[in-house]
Amino acid sequence: MTEHRKILVVDDQVEIRELAETILATEGYDLKTAGSGEEALDAVLGESFDLVLLDINMPRMSGWETLRLIRADGGLDDLAVVMFSIKGEIRDKSQGMQLGAVDYITKPFQVDELVSRVRDVFMSLEGAAS
Repeated sequence: MTEHRKILVVDDQVEIRELAETILATEGYDLKTAGSGEEALDAVLGESFDLVLLDINMPRMSGWETLRLIRADGGLDDLAVVMFSIKGEIRDKSQGMQLGAVDYITKPFQVDELVSRVRDVFMSLEGAAS
């Protein structure tokens, strides 16, 4: 059930935001984008999202710092965050999970992989809520 799922795509690269937005909108998700950690925080504090795809390497505020601040806000405990980065090393993935991410997608991503991983996150969230 994708029609009511709202996703925030956070990346400082316009091309990545637009690509992810196009792919996921085609799947029926509601999408919003942000170009920085600061914009992402403003968005998640002002609106309700089901999932945030969060880039790690961004100027001013990294995805790591953005994730820490999201997790520090008690009202956002249920917000699923998937790290979204060109960094594919095990330690980066491990750090993401330790900070509270639910998954880690390495860029460049394949269309099918992005769709599948997002779908899997939502399925696991639905299973946990049952």
